[in-house]
Amino acid sequence: MSDVPPGYQPPPDPQGGPAPSMPPPPPSYQSPPLPPGYAAPPPAYPAPPGMPQGQAPPVLPMAVGGSAFAISQFTGAAGWAILLGLVTIVVPFLFNRVFFFLPIIGLLSAVQAIRRGKVIGGVIGIVLNVIGGIITLIALFGG
Repeated sequence: MSDVPPGYQPPPDPQGGPAPSMPPPPPSYQSPPLPPGYAAPPPAYPAPPGMPQGQAPPVLPMAVGGSAFAISQFTGAAGWAILLGLVTIVVPFLFNRVFFFLPIIGLLSAVQAIRRGKVIGGVIGIVLNVIGGIITLIALFGG
């Protein structure tokens, strides 16, 4: 049994032989005739009062998009960077403990967030982790 679909026409001969005949294109769409007793629809909606014909109404910006964008800047790697930065700052003062590698992990997470397009959260994560790293270095070598 052949795998050739019905209506398949082979490609033209590369030696310049006659091309296979192509069927004519289908006619363009025409709406069906209206049943008796029905009126044809209007050609277009009328313009609102005070608006010139053919001009689109103005589009107002949506206020919701801004808050969704701001919240999305603090998710994923940026959220982890900020959390790790806060932990490296707060824990030495509350529990008299320091985490040696936590500021480094937080910095790497912040850089990853910036590379993924979360610039605001990444920059905040870098700032917090640098402050936490300075606190860790002071705790290790200064006091």
